[in-house]
Parts: sequence; C-alpha cells; structure tokens
Amino acid sequence: MGWTAWDIPGWHDDPRLREFYKNAFHPELIDDIGVYRAEARAEDDHAARLRVSLDYLLERRPASVKEWWSLTRYSFRSEDELYAYLQELHDHFYGGRAEAPIAP
Repeated sequence: MGWTAWDIPGWHDDPRLREFYKNAFHPELIDDIGVYRAEARAEDDHAARLRVSLDYLLERRPASVKEWWSLTRYSFRSEDELYAYLQELHDHFYGGRAEAPIAP
C-alpha cells in the first residue's frame, strides 16, 4: 500500500490539521494560503502539529502528485514542483519569506 494522508504526523489527532490540508490547498483557495500564517505561528498544539507535518513532508517527500491531488484536489505537474511549493510555504510560515507562495 502506498502513502496516504494518514501517514502525516498529527493527522489522526487533529481535525484542524486535516481541514488545513483539505482547504488551504484547494484549487479555488490555494492562492489565499497566506491567511493561514498566523495560525501556523500560534503557540498551541495545532500550530506545532502543522509545523511537524510540513517538516515531515519536506524531509521525506512521501506523496506523489497523484496522492497529493487525491488529498487536496490541487494538481502539480511534478513532485519537484509540489515540494518546491511546500518549501516556499514553509519559508513563508516559519522563515524569512514575507510573501505567500503563488501556486503554479
């Protein structure tokens, strides 16, 4: 069996985490993903799980573009494009990137 979202750390425990991935990356909403920055930087358990989940995705690169589409309904052309976008998002949420990434 391949990768599923249930492999993301915190997925079982945090319904808000599941809603983040399903909503923030939705094709009609993805260009507004920057609105989640404050949520990602909050000092609570959900924000900690969100960061751990993004770190996991970037470190392991477990999802194919097909699996990502199944989760979010957003289609990336390649895994490199997907993970480059996630890196830009991580940099916006937790690093020095001021502007939110623009989805390809």
